Amino acid sequence: MRVTGLIPARFLTLTSHLVILITVLLAREENVKACLPHNYSAAEYSRREGEFLGGLIAGVGLTAIEIIGFMTGVSMFTGLASLISIACHCGASVSLAYMVVDSWDCRLYWWIFGLTSVIPALIEVGVMISVLMLKKNV
Repeated sequence: MRVTGLIPARFLTLTSHLVILITVLLAREENVKACLPHNYSAAEYSRREGEFLGGLIAGVGLTAIEIIGFMTGVSMFTGLASLISIACHCGASVSLAYMVVDSWDCRLYWWIFGLTSVIPALIEVGVMISVLMLKKNV
């Protein structure tokens, strides 16, 4: 028995996560200001912005790795990896959308990043290694 709705759902959640990451990347100023005290210096601002920018670029990179694995077909038909990916990227899309709208503290992004970008990327790399190097059908 095949679950046919996983492939389009995974594609849509991956795409929405990537689009919202790029949106946060372009509109990061308010989030950076939200994690600074009222009287902040230019050095504090540039340090926080650098940290936040690095995290956003890492999120885009990890999501791109997952999109490449999905689009090449390496992990397109793996059920458990698809379910975890859908859940994580759906959660990321919702939480990052709230982050943009409500100008959350930029330090909260690291929790979102760890739970919704790193975990599915590690699973994706594991599936890639299993399929491409070990020649296993997943």
